Amino acid sequence: MPLDLIHFERGHKLLAPGDRGFLINLTKARWSDNACAEAIKLLRSFTQLYYDTKCSEGKDIKKEAPDSDLAELEELEEEDGYRPGKEDSSGIQFAIREMAYPNVGFVASNLADPSDFAHFVLTKLADRNDYKKPRLPFRILPVQRICEAKSKTVEQTVKPILEDTLGKDEFPFRFSLIFRGHNGGDHLSNNDAKSTVRNLVWALNPNCVQCIKYQDYAVIMDIFEPLFVVGVAKDFQKLASYNTWIIRHGIKSDLGPDSEDEISDDPNLSEDEERKRKLRIKRKRRAEKAGLSQPERGAKRSAEESVKGEDGDDVDDCEDDGDNQKLDEIIGALNGEENGSDDE
Repeated sequence: MPLDLIHFERGHKLLAPGDRGFLINLTKARWSDNACAEAIKLLRSFTQLYYDTKCSEGKDIKKEAPDSDLAELEELEEEDGYRPGKEDSSGIQFAIREMAYPNVGFVASNLADPSDFAHFVLTKLADRNDYKKPRLPFRILPVQRICEAKSKTVEQTVKPILEDTLGKDEFPFRFSLIFRGHNGGDHLSNNDAKSTVRNLVWALNPNCVQCIKYQDYAVIMDIFEPLFVVGVAKDFQKLASYNTWIIRHGIKSDLGPDSEDEISDDPNLSEDEERKRKLRIKRKRRAEKAGLSQPERGAKRSAEESVKGEDGDDVDDCEDDGDNQKLDEIIGALNGEENGSDDE
């Protein structure tokens, strides 16, 4: 059957290795029981459509009877104004996992590939005519694997995910490494996690290009000591960073090319030089934005000249043209004085 489901522990339990699902950030609000109900309501509203899309035969999956924790969650949904519609034959199930963080929640699922489901949901939400705006601004981040926050364990856990996405062929995919939180572990830091995943990507597909923006795939990572969570999000930038409110403006189409020389981490540079190089890139982008946002001719021209200078575009030729123009003006003025003296 095209829709692959796995066994998972239902009910309110602690987040643990083996769980798959969705890391859900709640923008500018604390996580609460109502937020749990709203998040699951949103995900459930797409399960039947997702099932129908994946399973053209329309085979029903035998669902397990709801336990007490699931019944309690349904009561919360009803208090929140949600009433389930027609019978859901998808067999997709969700459960809340307990986390000791006030602004983030985890919704576990029996979906074998939460990343594909998240991409489906965000793509559908972009169509404002067919789907209502969610009541709360969520950021739905797929989590395909959870393991101990140790470098060797992370490498073994992440490899199968990358083989199915970035490493499935030799196409030069653009990828980015996104660490959503600021948490670090005793045995694994943010930088160590990024280095481990980056080296693994290039080992599987050396043609891949690491970019800051405009990526084909974003590797989402976070550490919740002692656990490391990871998932690969497709079209992360195009789908408004998987934000359920911002995506209502539509799928972003103004994606530009990123250069490997400009954006990718250069292994030949020291850490200090790499930091300075990235700072120059940020300043260049700020100058470009300033040149676009301010209509004053002088400001726009100076921004364009600074960008050209950094890009190495014929700066010397521009300076020569300016000097020649000044020289012509001086010669013209001298000729005018000479003509005036002749008339006298």
